[in-house]
Amino acid sequence: MNDQSDRDPLASTLRSWSHTPAPAPDFRDQVWSRIRSASSAAPSPFASILRFPSALPLAASLALLLSIAAGTGTAFALNRTVSTDRMAAAYVRTIDPVQLTASGAHSAHAHAHHP
Repeated sequence: MNDQSDRDPLASTLRSWSHTPAPAPDFRDQVWSRIRSASSAAPSPFASILRFPSALPLAASLALLLSIAAGTGTAFALNRTVSTDRMAAAYVRTIDPVQLTASGAHSAHAHAHHP
């Protein structure tokens, strides 16, 4: 395989080739002006998303996922609160004599025991 690469003119040219680009005369000034302009303007999170348009679907998916999670958590919390309130009200009705009389449960028991 070495013999073949030695006979190939492209391989020998690539091995001996070197390129040294000439530095831009105002490179340093341009770098410092970009640093100054970047530090003076604080980018918002939305600007960084817009700078990378390929990240928009990911950002939208994350926003949707967070919205679904927040909505589901709120629904579960509300459902638990309502359920707890209903259970507490049902328990109070079973032990409160005033509510037993008002619901008719006490009078039904009284008639059942006394013929």
